[in-house]
Amino acid sequence: MRWCDHAADATAIVAPEPGSGEAVDYASAPAKSSNGPNDLTMTGAEPYLAALSGVRFQMLNLELGTPQDKDGRSSILTSKGKSGHAVYGPYEQHQPGEYAVQFNIEMIDVVSGLRDQRCAVLDVTTDSGNRVLARKEVYASQLRHGRTSFAVRFRMDAVARVEYRIWVSGRATLILDDHRPVVAIEEAAAALELLASTAFPEDEAAETVPFFAAHKATLRGLYENGVGVRIHREAVVLTTGGVSFYARQLDDLNFVGEVLHERVYDFSLDGPISMIDVGMNIGLSSLLFAAKPGVVEVHSFEPFRSTFERASDNLTLNPACAAKIQAWNYGLSDRNYDDTILVAQDADSGAMSTVAAQQGIPIHVTLRDAAEVLGPILAAARERGVRVVAKVDCEGSEFAIFETLERHGLLGQFAAFMVEWHVLYENKSQRDLIAPLERAGFMVFDRSPRVGNGFFYAVRVADA
Repeated sequence: MRWCDHAADATAIVAPEPGSGEAVDYASAPAKSSNGPNDLTMTGAEPYLAALSGVRFQMLNLELGTPQDKDGRSSILTSKGKSGHAVYGPYEQHQPGEYAVQFNIEMIDVVSGLRDQRCAVLDVTTDSGNRVLARKEVYASQLRHGRTSFAVRFRMDAVARVEYRIWVSGRATLILDDHRPVVAIEEAAAALELLASTAFPEDEAAETVPFFAAHKATLRGLYENGVGVRIHREAVVLTTGGVSFYARQLDDLNFVGEVLHERVYDFSLDGPISMIDVGMNIGLSSLLFAAKPGVVEVHSFEPFRSTFERASDNLTLNPACAAKIQAWNYGLSDRNYDDTILVAQDADSGAMSTVAAQQGIPIHVTLRDAAEVLGPILAAARERGVRVVAKVDCEGSEFAIFETLERHGLLGQFAAFMVEWHVLYENKSQRDLIAPLERAGFMVFDRSPRVGNGFFYAVRVADA
């Protein structure tokens, strides 16, 4: 790909173109059949990734051309003879500072006589296009080598929403990328290097990574929605919220959807905070918690060895966050348990449960009584004036955990809970989790659907 760099004057100019019940043995009780009500819910990455892909073509002027989608790259094929702003938006807010934005353009019809003709104008604007921060004219001669990238630098003197527009003259048929990546720069000379280092992998080496090749379009969709995508040690690494992790299974992308699209664990609270992560999985939520300035420590629990090892790999990618995390390779329940259980053979890392399945593959797990494990953590936090917030997503073990915490009078020592609960027992629902929280002085926000698994938040507002 060819690059063109343009340093813009920061001075604004005028644009010339328009612009709870019976006791249950949770460790050995069989889970419900896979044909139960739980199957009525959407699981896996599909709902989140579908939502992310739904933003395509929103910033393209289809009166000037036809939308294109190749390997997940959204663009517009402009029509000859039609002029105007073919690409606009995305109206994203930036703080004061120096930035660079990348525009990608390809000319389809190389016609003689166009060599010195202006084909497009790139600009960076605020105030609904009325204030232009930077402007770059593009000529046909600059596009003769195929798809070309143009880096346009600009400066923000105040907080504002920004547009990166492409005006076309109509003299040539062009392919214009919808995605225009932006980087903050400390020095003007770093613009090209920074943009190139954050670009979506396009080389042949990336295509040799099986996961990348199989899910290239999906990964590009994530990239165009702000997720960093790179190849590291022959594996795909994604970066979001300042945290990096390996993506090796399609279910891993589900976590990105929850974080990026649903933002299920994105809370704000003055520190210091101690986080409890029950159901660490591959470690993404633990890392995101650790990345919060007010979080001083994270205690994470994951019973399955293979999943725990994947989490450990992700911690190594984020040494600063990992320094706050104490990870334990055991799960929590209402008793101590060390034995082999059956786990559904087709369960991915996000659906593996310590609630025994009726059939599956034998896996050894260790469970600890949640009250015995969390009691000392809660006591230590209380002595230091640290509030404790818990995230619970443990595929059915949440009922046992809440029962033992209430029995030992520990629920009231938490400041808040974020809970994903699961339909695994005929006589259990979210009310068996919410009722003890209400008795402990919590206000609960239940986001659970009428059928299937659900989610709720609980914040302690009163002494019980």
